[in-house]
Amino acid sequence: MLPNPKGQLTKQLLDFFTQPLDHEENEAKIVQPFQRCGDLVHFQHDSLSVCDVSIMGHRINWEHFCLKNQLKMRWEKKGNNEAQAKVLFHEELVQKLLEESNETWLFPLESALPMPKERYALRFQRIPIIRYVLGAIMEQGADYGKHKDATVARPLSITLEAADCNDQELRYFRQYRLYHILLRLIAYSDWNVVPAAKKADNKIMNMRIQLQRPKKQKDNTVTIVCGPVLEPGKKTATNLKSGSYMALRSNDMILMAMHRNGVRDIGNNKRDAMLMESLGSAAVVVDLFEVRHASAATVVRNSSGCSKGAAFILYNSARLETLLRSFNAQVKAGVYQPLPPLNEIDFSLLEDDLDWQLIYGYLLAFPHVAESTLVQLQRGLCGVHTLVHFIADMARQFSRYYRNKQVLLQGRDQLTPVLHARVYLIKAVREVLNASLAIMGIKPVTYM
Repeated sequence: MLPNPKGQLTKQLLDFFTQPLDHEENEAKIVQPFQRCGDLVHFQHDSLSVCDVSIMGHRINWEHFCLKNQLKMRWEKKGNNEAQAKVLFHEELVQKLLEESNETWLFPLESALPMPKERYALRFQRIPIIRYVLGAIMEQGADYGKHKDATVARPLSITLEAADCNDQELRYFRQYRLYHILLRLIAYSDWNVVPAAKKADNKIMNMRIQLQRPKKQKDNTVTIVCGPVLEPGKKTATNLKSGSYMALRSNDMILMAMHRNGVRDIGNNKRDAMLMESLGSAAVVVDLFEVRHASAATVVRNSSGCSKGAAFILYNSARLETLLRSFNAQVKAGVYQPLPPLNEIDFSLLEDDLDWQLIYGYLLAFPHVAESTLVQLQRGLCGVHTLVHFIADMARQFSRYYRNKQVLLQGRDQLTPVLHARVYLIKAVREVLNASLAIMGIKPVTYM
């Protein structure tokens, strides 16, 4: 199975409309599957009722893309006048697109229809994607989306200048966390970390994680800048140590839980204390990395920040665990039938828009999101903040799903196929959420 199926879809779309220049067919610039194509190809995440992906319908935009990437248009202009010649799509080409996608693409298209602003709306056949995504996640588990082929990996050496201790300054703590997040993200890319002893090799990119950009930089060396951590309002460097800040954010979580539950003894037992510590640690990570790594992060005081975001993410993590724990208990009690093999599931029961939003918008997209964080690594940029936003958005989408769909249905025979299909979806969502949290160094929780 492919590590990044969404990237493969992008490549297949580009390959349908473009091709290498004839005289440079063997040397044409390779377009990376995860490359941003401007407005040419746009995958939807929220408005899936409109389409799954939209593409630019104006030919001149595609011609500019070809010029930039040493490509040419695959299809000749068609039309008797200038206006018709500018249009990328015509009825015959739409039919060819649908036919080719059904014959050779990873996931076939269902329709291609015009939409406003000179774009075309493409919809995929849902069942092939549902089957592929759930199958890949169930088979690969925590390795879903990771690159396995080390023979094509690009060598990379990483150097960190930060101490590993709990009471260090927050700027060094942020730098240390960024280092480990990068190490975990590299597993989802075509980079491969090599021992520091080999960094003199000119073929190896040497990456340094520093608090400031150096005035001079050696060849084949890239600097990842980790921004400062500031006090709110004053915008001066904070004096808080990492341990003190975690304690502060854990206390914020206790106050929030007391307010939500209307009780006064939250955190007074070992179990609750461990939970609040986990929530506080998660809040610190979100505080430090919800902004770009080179930008300044701001500490949160007086519960004025995004505690709710971190708590909400882990609250939905606990919901997933509770659903699966309850299902297993009902199976053990004889109320539910055991979960059958995945190939016996009726995937048409997961074609509803709410199911599709989770599967297409997040489960399919996760490997692409993880891989794309390192697209600009050679420029000293890493999109860790995009992964934080992805996690928060996925938690919100699952919460919406949970409110509108009952997963644990009554144990009637006619409802069993629906129950089993939804349980598999919940298992897949848990796997991807846990993998995303693991990259950020956040531990999931089993209860709230």
